[in-house]
Amino acid sequence: MKNKDIQFFFNRPDRSVNSGRITDISNGKYSDSSAIEAATEQDLDTFLREFEATEVSASVAVPAGSLPLPEVSPIDRNSLEAMFIEDNTGIWKFRHGETDRHECKENFGFRHADKWLRAVAALANNEGGYILFGVKDKHIEGGSVAEDSYQVFGLDREEFFNADPADFSNKLKSIFDPTPRIETGTVVLGEMRVGVIFVHRHPGRPVIATKNEGAVKEGDIFYRYPGQSNRIKYSDLRSMLDERDRQARERMLPMLSELLKLGPQNAMIADLNQGKLSDEKRSILIGEELLDRINFIREGEFREEEGAPTLRLVGDVQTVDGTGAEVRKAFVTPNDLIDEFLALNSPFDPKDYIRCAVEGGNGAWLPMHYYAGKAAMSQADLSEFIMRTAAPIKRREMYRDRAVGVVSAFKTTGGKSSEFLDDLNDGKLPVVTDVSDAANVGRAMAALEGKPTIELSKLLGLMKECKAIIQNSEKASWMSTLRRGLARLDELYFSL
Repeated sequence: MKNKDIQFFFNRPDRSVNSGRITDISNGKYSDSSAIEAATEQDLDTFLREFEATEVSASVAVPAGSLPLPEVSPIDRNSLEAMFIEDNTGIWKFRHGETDRHECKENFGFRHADKWLRAVAALANNEGGYILFGVKDKHIEGGSVAEDSYQVFGLDREEFFNADPADFSNKLKSIFDPTPRIETGTVVLGEMRVGVIFVHRHPGRPVIATKNEGAVKEGDIFYRYPGQSNRIKYSDLRSMLDERDRQARERMLPMLSELLKLGPQNAMIADLNQGKLSDEKRSILIGEELLDRINFIREGEFREEEGAPTLRLVGDVQTVDGTGAEVRKAFVTPNDLIDEFLALNSPFDPKDYIRCAVEGGNGAWLPMHYYAGKAAMSQADLSEFIMRTAAPIKRREMYRDRAVGVVSAFKTTGGKSSEFLDDLNDGKLPVVTDVSDAANVGRAMAALEGKPTIELSKLLGLMKECKAIIQNSEKASWMSTLRRGLARLDELYFSL
């Protein structure tokens, strides 16, 4: 279930549940949630079956606007069912009728889809709203509104209910730009089923037709007026464009301010139309599949820290178990791999970091066992994974030999680094004063024959300090000594 659907079961009038909190509980990161045993499937079924939504008690005075409103999905079952009413003869009707937020259709089909496509674009260009399939629309008989207007007859074909969400998305994407965002649902009323499309107001409106589809013509801009979806009037289009320009200016000001702080040399611009990250010197192309998922970023459920939605980028963009979109880093660099190891972070897809070591490490010593452990890979799994990467065969064989222990990062040392090695074996952290000391710490780590008595976190903290010293010096090539030292620590503490 999506976080926003889970929220429905736990929101209360006096307490809304943050969707980021649900993510933290799911990941075992909130309070002691990781130590709490999960409910059984039977318990969960019982909970869902017996659930009753709470209401504000009539005896409790709630000041208007004093409490946060629960976040309820627009296709929540209870909300959809409340849109219909059954009369005393057993006939169901849509209670709202056709408005500037509601449109009724008797039938649905992907062939000859122009009528509902028109309605989707019209709603997206106004305030959003619902399209109901299997409901009679308003019509006139004998000069007055017919009795069966807005009556529910249900859909007698399975096409709507059997359709995958991607079928709707692909259809809309092929006709409109920008693509309207929708959610689909079903309402069961007695023996009848009604198909529902909820259309979100598009933040980048106007939505424009890019090719012909039946009554929808290239260049059409539709707008939802009370009771009808028509081509937009000039005054409404002018108002929409003025509002879009105003919002664009408001969004740009914070970004320009941030750009001035960073400086052009430290920033890149993401062009989500062309699929490109660029600055004045270089460009990074974004793959089509990745770009599609980035464009649906607003549908995701993200961690919230200090009240502001944030995205942690840690791998490829992909949907997770159908629960929404989760955005992750498009590529991993060797520097990312080292930084995550120094912090003992848990990347979303540890295999991406192993792949980075093999394909992007160019023979360098890099930690791999730690990420294999995070991916629950055995030594055989790790070896097999390495051999499936796209690196040249010689490099794959080299990293495979390191992974299975045929080749070790251990290397004897002498001079100042041997003094540092003695300190480590005696349980003392060496004192680092310059870039030469930083490199010697790496050599000393590589010369460890076993785990010292010093806590691993302190060893990694020292290596992080040495990394910063080397990176801020003119001896960038000395990073190789640190990488080998980190690979040795990886072997000692995490080898499979």
